[in-house]
Amino acid sequence: MGSVYLGEHVSIGSRVAVKVLHEHLARYPELVQRFHAEARAVNLIGHENIVSIFDLNAAAPRPYLIMEYLEGAPLSAWVGTPLSAGAVVPMLAQVCDALHAAHARGIVHRDLKPDNIFLVKRGRGMPFVKVLDFGIAKLVDASMPETMAGIIVGTPEYMAPEQSLSRRLDGRADLYAVGVIAYQLLTGRLPFPDEGLTAQLVAHQTRQPPPLRSICPTVPAALEGVVLRTLAKTPEERFPNALALRTALEQALVVRTPPPRVPAPGARPAAPLPQGASPGSSPGGPRKTPAVAPAASSSGSTPLPAPVQVLLHPGAQPRPFTGSDLSRGGVFLHATGELPLLFSRVQVVLPLRSGPLSVTCEVVRHVSPEQAQAWSMRPGFGVQFVAPSATLKALVEQHLSGAPASSPPAPPRELPDDAEAERVLAAHGERLGGEGTHYAVLGLSPDVELEAARERARELWTALSAVRQRPLSRGQQSRLESMLIRVRDAGDTLGLPLRRARYDARLGNSRGVARCLEAGLTPGQAETLRREFLAEQPRSVGTARVHFLTGSALERDGQLKRALEAYERGLQLDPLELEFQQRRRVVDRALEARGMGARNERARFPGEGTGL
Repeated sequence: MGSVYLGEHVSIGSRVAVKVLHEHLARYPELVQRFHAEARAVNLIGHENIVSIFDLNAAAPRPYLIMEYLEGAPLSAWVGTPLSAGAVVPMLAQVCDALHAAHARGIVHRDLKPDNIFLVKRGRGMPFVKVLDFGIAKLVDASMPETMAGIIVGTPEYMAPEQSLSRRLDGRADLYAVGVIAYQLLTGRLPFPDEGLTAQLVAHQTRQPPPLRSICPTVPAALEGVVLRTLAKTPEERFPNALALRTALEQALVVRTPPPRVPAPGARPAAPLPQGASPGSSPGGPRKTPAVAPAASSSGSTPLPAPVQVLLHPGAQPRPFTGSDLSRGGVFLHATGELPLLFSRVQVVLPLRSGPLSVTCEVVRHVSPEQAQAWSMRPGFGVQFVAPSATLKALVEQHLSGAPASSPPAPPRELPDDAEAERVLAAHGERLGGEGTHYAVLGLSPDVELEAARERARELWTALSAVRQRPLSRGQQSRLESMLIRVRDAGDTLGLPLRRARYDARLGNSRGVARCLEAGLTPGQAETLRREFLAEQPRSVGTARVHFLTGSALERDGQLKRALEAYERGLQLDPLELEFQQRRRVVDRALEARGMGARNERARFPGEGTGL
C-alpha cells in the first residue's frame, strides 16, 4: 500500500519512519481514507506494543505518515525453522497484549502476520514486540464498511474462516491469525502449505491442520492443544479474548508430561477403560484437571549437586547459579536482576556426578519474577545445549539416572588441528582473542553507524560459522566458540541504540553516543542513562561543565574550531549531555559549511595568489 523511508528530524537529529502512499493509489479516495484510518486506529489504541504514529498528511498528491523508527527485524526473519516454545511464547504474549488493547477499543487488526510483527531489542532482555500496519483495521461497531463488496482484505495464509466468508468479525479473528503464526514458528511451516489464493481459503474453511507434534515432536503437548484450539473453525470454539489466550500460552510452558509409570512387581494391571472413556476420565463423569505443577519442583527434574558456573561474557569472571530441570537438551538457571540476552551464547560448567563438564549453551527462555510468582517457580533463564555430543548426552543421562560415575563412557578420539580452520582462526585471533573494545573486535571506528556495525558483525559471524563444518580439534572448538560469542556480543551492543549509548558513555565516546541519538535513542532514555553514568562518575560533571561554558563563549565569539575542541573535551567527560551534543552538532555543520564555502571560492578563482 505504501513505501517506508528513513527520515531525520533536521533540528534534533532523531530518526523517524515515513510511510508514503504509493502514487498510483493516491487517486482512490477509499484508499486514502484507509491510510488515514491507520493513524486513527493506532492513536485510538495507544499501547506500547503497537508502533506509534506522530503525524499525518492525508493531502494530495502523496499522503504520508510520520511513524516511530524501529531498530530490529520483522518476525518473518525467523520463519522457516522450528523455534523453541520458550522463545515463541514470550513474543506471542506481547502480541496478545497489543491485541487486547486494540480489541478493548473495538478495533480488529484483520491482517496479522509475521511481516506485521516487529522485534525490537531493548537492553539485555527478551525482544520487545511492536505490532505494525493497522491499515485495514476495522472498528467492530463502525457503520461504514471499509472494503468494497466482493473484495477479500487480508493475507489468505493467516485469515480466519469467517473473514474469508465475509461474515461479521470480532477480535477472535485476530486470535486465529495468532494461532497460525504460533503453528508456523513452532513447526517451521504453515498449517496448510497449499499454493494459491483459493486453495488457502478453502483449506482454512474446511480442513483440520495436522497436529503440531506430528511435524515437530519437541512441541510441548499442552502448547499444541492451545494452538489447535486457537485454530478452531468457529469463533465460539476459540479462546474468548486475547488475555485468555496469553494466559493459556504461558501456562502451557510450565506443564510437564509425567514420566511413564513402571508397575511394581506383582501389581495388578489397571482395569480396562469403559468404551468411549479416555484415560483422563472417571466412571463418575469428567474429572477436574489438576493444578499445574511448579516447574522447579516437577517430578522429572533433578537438582544439580553444586552451583552451575556460567561465563556470561568472554573475559568475565564465572558466576554461580543454582540449576534445576536438567535434561539432555539443557538446564534452567535460577536468577534475578539482569538476565543474559535471549538467543545469546554462554559457557556453562555443569557439576555432574562424573565431574565438571563445560558446555556451550544458548539462552532460549526468560522467566521474570512476575511470571515466576504466577507459575509458582523460581525466576531465571533456560539454556539449551548447542549441538550436544553423544558423550554429553550420555553423561547427563548417567547423572539423571543416578548411576555411579565409576564407568563413564569412553571419550571420543581427539582430533588434530584442522589446517584450514587454523588459518581462519589465526586471521581473526589477534583482534578477537584479546581484551579490546567491541570496536576493535569488529575492526570499526568509534563513530561507525549502527547499521554498518550490524552488517560487519553479520559478516564476521558468517565467516566464522562456516568453520564449524570443519573437523575441529577440541582446542579449536573452544577458540571458535569464544570468538563467536565476542562477535555476537559486539554486534548486539554496537547495533542497538540503548546498549551502545551505555557502552559508549563508559568509553567516553561521545561520537558514538551521537550515532545512537541519530538512530532513535530518545531524550528520556538518554537522561536515564546519564543519571546512571553520573552516579558512577560523579566528579566528571563539574569539569565537563567548565569545558561546555568555555565552548559556548568561544562559539559566541565566532571561534568555532576552538569551540568544537572545548565541546569535545566536555563530552568526553559527560557524553550524554544532550544540550551540548546539539551544540557540537551545530558547530560541526557550521565548520563544514565554512569549509565548503572556502573550497567553492578556490574553485571559482583558480589563479588567486599566483599573480595572474
